[in-house]
Amino acid sequence: MRRRLLALSVTLVGLVLVALTVPLVTTYAEDRTQDLFVNRLGHVTRFAVLAENALEAGDAAALDADLERYAEVYGGSVIVTNANREVVARTGRAGSGDPEVAEVVEDALAGRPSTPPPTAWPWSTGSVVIGSPVGRDAQVLGAVVLVAPTASVQDSVTTWLLWLTIGGLAVLLLTVFGLVAPFVGWVMRPVHDLDAAARRLAGGDLASRAHQTGPPELRTLAGSFNTMADNVEVSQQQQRDLVADAAHQLGNPLTSLRLRIEGLGATALERAEVQTVLEEADRLSTIVGSLLDLSQVGAHVVTPVPTDVAAQARHRCEMWAPVFTELRVDAPGQVLAASTDGLVDVVLDALLDNAAKFAPGAPVQVEVGAVADEVLLRVRDHGPGLAVDDVAKVGDRFFRGREHQNVAGTGLGLAIVRARVRDAGGRVEVGLADGGGLAVSVWLPRVRAGSGGSSAAPPDAGRPVR
Repeated sequence: MRRRLLALSVTLVGLVLVALTVPLVTTYAEDRTQDLFVNRLGHVTRFAVLAENALEAGDAAALDADLERYAEVYGGSVIVTNANREVVARTGRAGSGDPEVAEVVEDALAGRPSTPPPTAWPWSTGSVVIGSPVGRDAQVLGAVVLVAPTASVQDSVTTWLLWLTIGGLAVLLLTVFGLVAPFVGWVMRPVHDLDAAARRLAGGDLASRAHQTGPPELRTLAGSFNTMADNVEVSQQQQRDLVADAAHQLGNPLTSLRLRIEGLGATALERAEVQTVLEEADRLSTIVGSLLDLSQVGAHVVTPVPTDVAAQARHRCEMWAPVFTELRVDAPGQVLAASTDGLVDVVLDALLDNAAKFAPGAPVQVEVGAVADEVLLRVRDHGPGLAVDDVAKVGDRFFRGREHQNVAGTGLGLAIVRARVRDAGGRVEVGLADGGGLAVSVWLPRVRAGSGGSSAAPPDAGRPVR
């Protein structure tokens, strides 16, 4: 938008300069042409006086000498004819046979004065043709025609046009850089600030606000945006408080209810029923706890710090190794990423727990690596996977695949992972793996290791943990 405003402003300023320059150049060219016409008209009048005596005496020798000297000084052509349109003296190339000269001769013999010539422009051609009758009183003895070149006028107009163009460009540059660019910047700066604030707000930074600067309309718009951001922040906080309060209030009754249920059941059948109720109570308690965790995501501004994802992945997988028949970890060396405290543990706990529940007995692979400016943490199982239509829904709150409706869980684990990763500036991708199974990839911003950082892999890197 800044470029469009600058282009529009420069175009308008350029049009204004052209509108001012064209009349100046036109007036100058007309004045110079008129000066040439008046000056040469005086010369024609003088030659008419000289030609009068020559035509009466029938001797044009003296007149030829004057014409030659004039042509040497001023250039052009001069033709003197008698009343019968016969040339009696001339200098230069023009002749009475030229249509324009013949027309001027006819006007002169008829006693009609010469009309001012058209404006001499640098791109125009032709010369100024001026005629005057030769005679005494009412008797016309002949005509004098002067063909004057316009090169001097054209050169003068060209020089004037060149200087005006240079001056106009200088004025245009000074106007653009001294007035238009600062003005457009003053107008666009609040727009860019508002755009940046809107992007931060959309990215989850509820504390983002726009500066109320610039024109009054933009200040009003920034104020309205800030009011909207305040309302969004209050609404988000109220939602978090509602979920947190509800989870907290449900926690105590669930605990009390479980304790009371444990004391019920005298017979084996009753104890079996009680055990089923206890399992559902435990599941409800887990859901309440997950909702409480989820409500806290985004509640505070987090500051990612450099974290060795490879080292944390190796350590966490050692804790999970007894759960799996085969858990292979490919996390060589040191791989630094911008992460929040405990994020890698939360991610692996959720993903490995899902792999254990939904792909029991299948091999699981954990991979850590750096790709360009990002760090990849991928967990891939070799289980049955999901239906293609369900892949896009993975990570939605309470979503369970159609084949896993009876598997224990809350359906909130991956939703919590997505939210925590997004807070850290990363992203999560879910897809079906080649050869079967599900692959969940977590991408975090990469941090380059310093000169003292080690990139040597431990002896057991890339080997199965169990």
